[in-house]
Amino acid sequence: MLTVGSRLGPYEIQSPLGAGGMGEVYRARDTRLDRTVAIKILPDHLAENPKAQDRFQREARAISALNHPHICHLYDVGAQDATSYIVMEYLEGETLADRLRKGPLALEQFLRIAIEICDGLEKAHRSGVIHRDLKPGNIMLTKSGAKLMDFGLAKAIAPESTDALALSRTLSASPGAQPLTAQGTIVGTYQYMSPEQIEGKEADTRSDIFSLGCVFYEMLTGARAFHGKSSASIMAAVLERDPAPISTLQPMTPQALDRLARTCLAKDPDERIQTVHDVKLQLQWLASPVSSQDAVAIPAPKSRRAFDKLGWIAAAGLGLLLIAGIVWTQYRQSPAGAPIFSYIPPPPDTHFLAFSFGAGPAVLSPDGAKIAFSAIDHAGKMNLWLRPLDSHDATVLAGTENASAPFWSPDGQSLGFLADGKLKTINLSSGAVNLVCDVPSQATSGTWSPQGLIVFASSLETTYLGSIDSVSANGGTPTPLPLASVQAATFGAPSGLALTSPFFLPNGKQFLIAARDNQGAYNVEMASLDSPHAQLILANASKPAYSDGFLLFLRDSKLFAQRFDPAAAKLSGAPKMLAAADAYSVAANGTIVFQSRPAEHELEWFGLDGKPLQQVGGIANYLAPRLSPDGKHILTMMNTDTGTDLWSIPADGGVSTRLTFGPGAKAWSVWSPDGKYIAYERPVESGGLAIVRKPADGSGNEETLLRLDPSITFAPTEGWSPDGRYITYGAFSPAQHHFQAWALPLFGDRKPFLIAPVPADQFGGGFSPDGHWVAYFSDETGRPELYVVPFPPRPGAKYQISQDGGWNFAWSKKNQLFFLSTGNQLIEADLDLTPQSLQVRSLRPLFPMNSLDIAAPAFDVSLDGTRILTVTPARPESTFIGLLTNWTALARQK
Repeated sequence: MLTVGSRLGPYEIQSPLGAGGMGEVYRARDTRLDRTVAIKILPDHLAENPKAQDRFQREARAISALNHPHICHLYDVGAQDATSYIVMEYLEGETLADRLRKGPLALEQFLRIAIEICDGLEKAHRSGVIHRDLKPGNIMLTKSGAKLMDFGLAKAIAPESTDALALSRTLSASPGAQPLTAQGTIVGTYQYMSPEQIEGKEADTRSDIFSLGCVFYEMLTGARAFHGKSSASIMAAVLERDPAPISTLQPMTPQALDRLARTCLAKDPDERIQTVHDVKLQLQWLASPVSSQDAVAIPAPKSRRAFDKLGWIAAAGLGLLLIAGIVWTQYRQSPAGAPIFSYIPPPPDTHFLAFSFGAGPAVLSPDGAKIAFSAIDHAGKMNLWLRPLDSHDATVLAGTENASAPFWSPDGQSLGFLADGKLKTINLSSGAVNLVCDVPSQATSGTWSPQGLIVFASSLETTYLGSIDSVSANGGTPTPLPLASVQAATFGAPSGLALTSPFFLPNGKQFLIAARDNQGAYNVEMASLDSPHAQLILANASKPAYSDGFLLFLRDSKLFAQRFDPAAAKLSGAPKMLAAADAYSVAANGTIVFQSRPAEHELEWFGLDGKPLQQVGGIANYLAPRLSPDGKHILTMMNTDTGTDLWSIPADGGVSTRLTFGPGAKAWSVWSPDGKYIAYERPVESGGLAIVRKPADGSGNEETLLRLDPSITFAPTEGWSPDGRYITYGAFSPAQHHFQAWALPLFGDRKPFLIAPVPADQFGGGFSPDGHWVAYFSDETGRPELYVVPFPPRPGAKYQISQDGGWNFAWSKKNQLFFLSTGNQLIEADLDLTPQSLQVRSLRPLFPMNSLDIAAPAFDVSLDGTRILTVTPARPESTFIGLLTNWTALARQK
């Protein structure tokens, strides 16, 4: 027992929190960071027990692999004298067990907490960890949500030896207050253990799903699923009896939820739902406003064999294809029915590109009978596709190579789209493609009026500039509309803000736009072809549309509808959430299609042939991975409760290390050439941004290298020269009118200078292995292309590397330059470099890559140039189009 005031390393003990057979937990203060933590130690009687030590270390390893908002964070591990300790996040709140002593949860509260539990448990499973002791006492309810705790019985998914399973006592209070705890060779807590655990068989992720079912049952009913007066009777109940249906104890429980819990509690693991992700999907469906008894849910699979990754996608694709057809048939037969929710897969051997450069999200025809979308085939070629919703087949549209941002003509007979710096239209009856006009590469979206006028936005999401242009659909010269945005006037920069997502109202003169301010926030405004003045309609909203008396808009990756009178420019009533979405399209017949960005990502190694080799670091919202100079660690950004922070992850798997702390976004990081430091952008307390560096192991204080002008709102660091003398960074401010690449000397007066002054946006600044060249991409030709220039700059020396578009690049140590081209095709450029000359020896297409974000590097390359480290979506369902029919019935609900 530790005494108050004693210390373990830098941690000062403040008070005991709890004790049990396998550990003692204390509240303590981290004297270095002045924060409260929880410390767990082995009790004295187990300090010399090698099996207890092994299990204690296994808990530390298990938690260290799990960085997730719904899992208690591990901060540190250590030993002092004979005392081993684990330092964890201190959680304020109550355990779920304490909460359930007050009675069952209301349905809304249950769904919220259950989804959070599933989210954390899914993270553990995908990281290769089985909890094996999931119970209400190991779930803490905090202000920020549910948190999984006590991974003392956790094990790797790979089989362990019998000796490693022999130790079984868990942290628990007296038997009268808490569920009985096993004392023999069985690992876990009886009331929540799966039948296979009780029988002493090998536990896998499905064992946690059984325990999850027990927890759900208790949350909904206030009673445990399995009862008994002794451990033997409890075990017999788990093995032989089914609990009473939840609906008999709580009659208002939805049948689908009762069925979900029963499926989790199946005695045979093969008959349970096979993954926590599928449990979460069904809970999210039940929690969504579109769920109803008439809605079509995705059926749970019955065999574990169906759940290797490729098998799941193939099976889901076929199933969802059939579901979409069934849903559409039901809708056509009963247009006044309840809202129906389903998914549509991409055509065979293709995938959608709804986000990133050149994206083509799905758009509905005005009558809602067809959808058009961009898709990339196995060869990396991107085209527009057309699919009637009453058919299972989609057809590629000839002449639409590299097409993005499709939009419909009002009569549904033609499609407008952007391709290769051109605005074009295609007549769907004749197949004739018509050139309308040249457009800047930043053009992102268009809308077509009944009078034959096309209005399109010229704005890139990574900058804050932009305009709205108009042109006849028959062709001509585009004319900028002299709009005075409400937001622009507010911030005193009428030409310095992004105006995006135009959408014509039915009269063909007024249209909705989204205006983005220099802080990154969107407002919905209404403009007119007859007036330069816009009207503010709704704050904190983007991508507006109008249909059937409602304004539709996006906010926080959710789609909402709110009653709207265009004539009076007034909203009424409260907004209704329709779906989770980041892109959508609405038709006049009550149909919506939508797509979502993947919220969680994986770091994955691929060979140059596109075959996956290894996953690293589990599931998180990774961004901008950077390999260390020795290739052993990955520097990446991840969101935390207080902002964005930097983490270091072993390149071949292992424990992640958090490098930065405190509020605000620490982002866009690079390694020093010797690997001893990292440099990154961070906010300054007094306002503005700075570029700083600190030791790469996370120790020591930050050193400010450059305090940026207050007008600069975004300044990602891009590269560090091999001689250590320069750091490159990008910078944007409304006054510059372009995103520009800069070099910062780390010597002398440290005065930054432009790498390649051009009258266009330029991104990047990656140094070649010898440091004599710098790569960047720019839209100076009308579309993004990759360039290399000498460093330090020499007038007139510049080489274009890409031939069909180029962005998001990375150097290997062998003078290979890898980059993404049209359709997110990964290209390898082999270069001959000397300090004075450059020659492109070859350009070799490799494989289409699912790039996640246009503003951040999405991949890096191993030192020998034989492996690609990518950030990829962690969820296969992000590859589908969502379909919501009869959405107006939902929007009109009180």
